Amino acid sequence: MQEKKRAAIVTGAGAGVGRAVALTLAKEGCDLVVVGRSEQNTRETAAMAEAYGRAIPVVADIGCEEDTIRYVNTAVEQFGGIDVFVNSAARFQPYVLLADTQTELFDDIMRINVKGAFLGMKYVLRQMAAQKSGVIVNVASRDGLFSEPALGSYSTSKHAMIGLTKNAATEYGPMGIRVCAVCPGAINTKMIGDILKTIDPAILGPMARPAEPQEIADVVCYLASDRASYLNGAIIRADGGKGL
Repeated sequence: MQEKKRAAIVTGAGAGVGRAVALTLAKEGCDLVVVGRSEQNTRETAAMAEAYGRAIPVVADIGCEEDTIRYVNTAVEQFGGIDVFVNSAARFQPYVLLADTQTELFDDIMRINVKGAFLGMKYVLRQMAAQKSGVIVNVASRDGLFSEPALGSYSTSKHAMIGLTKNAATEYGPMGIRVCAVCPGAINTKMIGDILKTIDPAILGPMARPAEPQEIADVVCYLASDRASYLNGAIIRADGGKGL
């Protein structure tokens, strides 16, 4: 539990890891701006979080600059600043070889996973720099650390997110701002649930199972907490040992 009330923004908060992160931060005493693309899911998460404190739903396309400015401004106007930003929104892809990938699919994945992260960090970092404090945690992927056959577009986008994380940590660390990333393996969410049903659990690593959203959320929220005050630029692999 944090000693003081903090303000947090969580993108991709309508479901999965993003929802688990939002609810965990709410339980830890954060006021929230809950960002998602689905109005119903975003409002549901906010309603659940309101059991613990203030939570404002913002329906937004994170790849849109105007929408990004709107959700950042909402946090500043309602809470007076931004202490935590968790970028959890993502677009996955069907398994397809690089040469067979539709250009439109590649563009869409890069718009959400890379441009969306860039825009959020751009405007949140401006506020955090003015405050001289703050924490950003990007939810990347183990696919951003290793090659993953037939997931070239998604893997490329997560490599880019890790690059943004490292660069921002270097640039803004001297200003009292920490930037880290979590790299999960397979997670038991709707986004990849159908895929998980078709594979041998043994290929998921030594633990032979996917992570539950809360298991990843706990890592994210640790990085966002004061307990991780010396972690900056940390890229935490949370894949059940698959990368060993």
